[in-house]
Amino acid sequence: MNSGVLKTKFKLAVHEANGQKYEDLFVRIMMQCEQDFKPVKPHGNIGDRGNNGWISTSGRYYQCYAPEDLPANTETAIAKLNKDFGTLKSYWDTISPVREFYFVVNDRYQGASPHIYQAVSALKIEHGLTIAEVFLSGQLEEKLFSQKNEVIADVLGALVLESDADNVIYKHLVTQAIQKLELVYWLNTSDNLIAGGIAAKLVDSFAEFTTIVFRTNMPGLKPELEGAIYGLAARIDALVNHFTHSEHSSLFGNRIWSQDRSWKKIQRTPSVYKQMDEASQKWREELFYLHRNLVHALNIFATCVRNSVDPGFFMGQSFVVNDSLGTYNGLQPYELIPDGFIEL
Repeated sequence: MNSGVLKTKFKLAVHEANGQKYEDLFVRIMMQCEQDFKPVKPHGNIGDRGNNGWISTSGRYYQCYAPEDLPANTETAIAKLNKDFGTLKSYWDTISPVREFYFVVNDRYQGASPHIYQAVSALKIEHGLTIAEVFLSGQLEEKLFSQKNEVIADVLGALVLESDADNVIYKHLVTQAIQKLELVYWLNTSDNLIAGGIAAKLVDSFAEFTTIVFRTNMPGLKPELEGAIYGLAARIDALVNHFTHSEHSSLFGNRIWSQDRSWKKIQRTPSVYKQMDEASQKWREELFYLHRNLVHALNIFATCVRNSVDPGFFMGQSFVVNDSLGTYNGLQPYELIPDGFIEL
């Protein structure tokens, strides 16, 4: 996952969040990060009694304050702090004694006034609290980004950050895959690979797709899909290199990359001929495995696309290794859906 992009998005969300919006952000993060955290929903004219969220087993309470301009509202912040803590203490202390208290403020990464810290410290002393602290937006960021990537993406995406612009990037890459890999004609491409060749224009198109992928700065909101895209590009790159960077393949008539058998026309000693024949056969065997791995990568990619971008991608069908002549199956046509990668 692109953590830099996600942190930038988080900071933007913090800067835009006032009042209830920041409290919602705080609550969603705490519910993901603290198993026993419970939000408090305001009820009628009694409100939330100064409690925006708590952990009853430890007597830990949180109170949120997110004005548009915290430095200009220090006196208001302290007044709210004292008033709300008094309400909280009188109501909630009988339910679960208040031992820890956090004054959660949206400081927009600017810090809080020393007067606020002094007021919180005074509450700690006056009420004999174990902990009483100011909880800043930077600390909220640290708490979120200490979680697993899926949790981070879920929190940010569920709030405001899975924007149309982000989905445009994913949809663009899916469209490029369909076009550059000519997926509509995959059965024909697979058949040609079984025969040991591939169209030169398709090799160029494959290479264009990998270039597009590795130049794209992905949003980082769909880690499984992004991993599948990168994985697909890597398998394509390996297949392309097998043709374009090997002494056992050649470009024929600028149209077809294929296994090079021209060496057979030159007279050689039996031992040299045997060595070259074995090397050529190994190239053909590796091509089959690279082909097979690419098909498995295509199916992983297709599953991720269906899960997060397009449920109807290729009508739910799997990609296959297509051997219409039965080259590897005793002249009996067959289709293979790989169940894993085979590393060379």
